[in-house]
Amino acid sequence: MAFVKKDVSCGEFELRIAILSDFHLGYNEDALLQAREALHKSLAEADLVLLAGDLFDNRVPKQEVLHDAIALFSELKEEARKSGKLRGLRFLALNEQDERLELPSETPFVAIYGTHERRSKGLINVVQMLAAASLVLNCHARKILVEKGRESVCFQGMGGLPEDFARQALKLLEPKPVPNAFNIFAFHQTLTELIPYSDEFLSVNDLPPGFDLYVDGHIHWNRELKADGKHVLIPGSTVVTQMKSNETHSKGYYIFETLTKEAEFKPIYSRPFHYLELKFESASPADVEKEARAKLEEAVKSETRGKPLVKLKLMGTLAKGFTPASVDSSAVEKEFAPRAFVSVDKEFEAEELKQKIELLRRLREERVSSREMGLKLLREKLEALQSPLATRAEELFEALTSGESEEVLRRLGEKG
Repeated sequence: MAFVKKDVSCGEFELRIAILSDFHLGYNEDALLQAREALHKSLAEADLVLLAGDLFDNRVPKQEVLHDAIALFSELKEEARKSGKLRGLRFLALNEQDERLELPSETPFVAIYGTHERRSKGLINVVQMLAAASLVLNCHARKILVEKGRESVCFQGMGGLPEDFARQALKLLEPKPVPNAFNIFAFHQTLTELIPYSDEFLSVNDLPPGFDLYVDGHIHWNRELKADGKHVLIPGSTVVTQMKSNETHSKGYYIFETLTKEAEFKPIYSRPFHYLELKFESASPADVEKEARAKLEEAVKSETRGKPLVKLKLMGTLAKGFTPASVDSSAVEKEFAPRAFVSVDKEFEAEELKQKIELLRRLREERVSSREMGLKLLREKLEALQSPLATRAEELFEALTSGESEEVLRRLGEKG
């Protein structure tokens, strides 16, 4: 169907948009259950649902995980159709000249992919698969316009990228708001305003100007941020995956009113999570284990909402002659296993572990995944060698990590 040039106009906006992110389907049994609750509840309250990436935990999900996701989105799509929720909505794609192509869509879901779903150039990611099945509309590097009467909302997005490429990608993409529409830009990156540990992270100041709302996935706790004249909503994840202190925040989604430009966070049920810390000074292993048990007992005993997740961090110094290995944290975890999912971290100062602890601390501060660090190191090595493979570092890295290095090296050699 050819593009048809037509004005984009709107009156007063009355659309309600649900904003969700980071389901991490496939991470554990909670991921699907909590995503299901969030999607059903948000769809019941909103006209449209925007999904800001990391719907899946792996770039290539297991078939069982993909099956469950397709079944869930198909169920929700049918629910929206039967309820008449999509009646009166028109879905269109816009090209660079804002010429419009009507989309035969019956789905209320608009999405981008996240860093967990991103694959190298030329390979299909799982969000693209859902879009091909008409279960979601993919707005990565694309303008999706939704009309209701004389009202218009335009979604644009940029899927998750390595942090050191995001700023450059934004400049190349150069997203611009569509005149006479309510404009929303979705992305999936770390923001330095919330995690100020690297100059490579995007800042709100880097975001394209002129949009009415910005939506960011990737960060796992919900936050509404207003800076540099921009309104940013971060829905957070719907499941605990990182066992960090920020994950104790409520899980849920935002409902955003385009008329009032107000957002309301709606919590869902999620498995209880406790983040606990104990600090010691010249303590014996027996004292550490005793206090750890008492702290865990206090947390588990007070929990009435179900079997909780508990992260216990043990810090400080041990008495002379003892090392962290002297503290039997596995015995403590096993003891509480029937009543809680317990993870114990030991970060005691010991001379032989100082370098390892410093490395772990640096990795946490930089907030980069092992995959991104490996990709960055490979790219730097290839560039230092002035290798022509530097421009295809990501393709080579994926092959190396999936056991297909010989085939890809042959293919790259054929390409010169």
